[in-house]
Amino acid sequence: MEGIHRAKGFEKIVEPVRLTSKSRIKFQCYPGVPCFKLCCSELYLPLTPYDILRLKRFLNLTSDEFLLRYTEPFILPKSGLPIARLKMQDNEEKTCPFLGEAGCTVYEVRPLACRYYPLGFGLFRNRDEGKNEDFFYLVKEGFCQGLESGEEITVEEYRISQGIPGLEEPIFEWAEIIMKKESLGPVEVPEKSLELFFMVSTNPERFKSFVFDTKFLDIFEVDEKELVAIKEDELRLLQFGFKWLKTVLFGENLVKRRKESPSVKKVKPF
Repeated sequence: MEGIHRAKGFEKIVEPVRLTSKSRIKFQCYPGVPCFKLCCSELYLPLTPYDILRLKRFLNLTSDEFLLRYTEPFILPKSGLPIARLKMQDNEEKTCPFLGEAGCTVYEVRPLACRYYPLGFGLFRNRDEGKNEDFFYLVKEGFCQGLESGEEITVEEYRISQGIPGLEEPIFEWAEIIMKKESLGPVEVPEKSLELFFMVSTNPERFKSFVFDTKFLDIFEVDEKELVAIKEDELRLLQFGFKWLKTVLFGENLVKRRKESPSVKKVKPF
């Protein structure tokens, strides 16, 4: 199963345990724990579009500045889709770029994957019931001394305590795109489709320019109220982008096309 990390200072890798939202766990992390900050190095930490939006705002950076300074491109192994992941510092420990003496310097807007730790999260399509289902697993790294300590709570209680639900809802359709592509198997993805997915997923300024400064609005019909909203609100822009990706990549009619001219070349669906 994905999500297994090599224990720092230990040779043994402990298999994750599959959980539900009602499963009960014990975990606490604070500066007094001997292993504090040890989990903040040698990470392969994927960033969601909402992670990037919140972090670049917090740091008062443009998307281009944030991406160049703090991320590197990464291909998701199952879907083959490109995303951004956090780039570790070029030091011996390969520590997180946001790790300071007292801990996380961006704790208020820390990425979703950081909030989940020591839990992992998965999403799959239940074809029999025709709906998406999620699952969780507990990653037991050998160095972690916060496991099995503290008060026992359910997985859902832990998620709520970390502010996770409010950060997942805005990117649900983005996760669905990845899941749908995974379900297609090893299908060759056109380069243009990969570029569009990466742009929407990582760079709201570039996507906004793509919508308003190209022939986009000559090709797609967008309600005036929606146009005002996506021009003023980057989160609304992101969510519009997810619907548009579903339209051009999977043929879903979520953003309607205008009558096409012969000169317009359609993006080839997956």
